Amino acid sequence: MAKTDQQIRGKVGNTIFYRVDGETRVRSTAADFRDANSDDQRSLRSRLRVATSFYQRLVGVISREIWKQAANGTGKNGFNLFMKENMLVFNADGKIGDFSRLSLTAGALQEVNHLEAVVDDEDRVTLTWDGDAGLPSAGASDRLGVLVLYGNHSFSPVLVDGIEATRADRVTAFRLKRQPGITAHVYCFFSGQDGKTCSPTQYLRL
Repeated sequence: MAKTDQQIRGKVGNTIFYRVDGETRVRSTAADFRDANSDDQRSLRSRLRVATSFYQRLVGVISREIWKQAANGTGKNGFNLFMKENMLVFNADGKIGDFSRLSLTAGALQEVNHLEAVVDDEDRVTLTWDGDAGLPSAGASDRLGVLVLYGNHSFSPVLVDGIEATRADRVTAFRLKRQPGITAHVYCFFSGQDGKTCSPTQYLRL
């Protein structure tokens, strides 16, 4: 900031003249600006579109109330919380960059601890986990949910039907539906009685 004895106001080029307490002051504006069409900006917009598309697919198979409830008290809505957790997982080329970092559910319930999987020759998966008895955030009646992303359809999450296991059961089984050689990205979570209070997902690559 500079001062001048001249009583002028306004902008000349990158210079602004203004009055404060009867005194004329001078300041300059930024000579450049951030290019909204730079490589970084284009990449950011592309990742935003990709992540938004995935979110829309996800809430087609699980309740959007899961993310909405997880966002309570954060100052965000469910969509914004999903984007905060997952935005950097997606690449600008329309692909998921790191499946292990992808969060498909969120919430305050205890995670699926010590999760393990065994797959037999018929693609039948047996899951086992720790019951976490006695933890306030781990109800014995919490229901297990399983979401699968198949490598050849990674933007089409599948909620596995027929799983009736609770946290206290510590074991369940289901069959994968995939072609030979296709990777299955499996995400397990617990939900409460209302189906909206959830744990974060735990990831397995099968």
